Amino acid sequence: MITTLKSSKDVSKIVYVVDAAGFFAGVPLYLDKPSFTVEEVLKEVKDLSSRQALDLAVSASKIHIGGYTNEDVHKVIDLAKELGEYGRLSKSDIALLALTHNLLKGNYRVVVISDDRSVQNIALKMGADTLGIKRKEIKKPRRYVYVCKSCGYVATSPGTCPNCGIELTRKNWAGG
Repeated sequence: MITTLKSSKDVSKIVYVVDAAGFFAGVPLYLDKPSFTVEEVLKEVKDLSSRQALDLAVSASKIHIGGYTNEDVHKVIDLAKELGEYGRLSKSDIALLALTHNLLKGNYRVVVISDDRSVQNIALKMGADTLGIKRKEIKKPRRYVYVCKSCGYVATSPGTCPNCGIELTRKNWAGG
């Protein structure tokens, strides 16, 4: 797993940032480097077996609760808007990505473990590596726009067309 990572940062400073999907699969119990998540993600883990795996990981110090700043949150929101991902992120996603940004500022080589393509997209744009659990991870960041199928109106966030009232469709934007 480690040998496939793209970053040139010091291998001894690898850390994992784990999304809820990682807990559902029991991933933190098998990781060989420090692992982090945020309180918001912990609240998403409610089923008994995943909760037991999470509690075991916390008690064995296999997972740590990480922090982030308002600056980290604003950076994530700015990147999400730039990539056309903002409307697709939950509060937990934003918090997890803010933690990722905070760790990257500390010169860590961060691997985000998530099946959420929007989370992966923003993590890659920030300079983190990504690892999927049940879904293959994306390889490079993508920018999305929202397009009206009727008149061609283009927006950077989801919604309805102000000209036609038709729901905008998400498209990968090849122009940037």
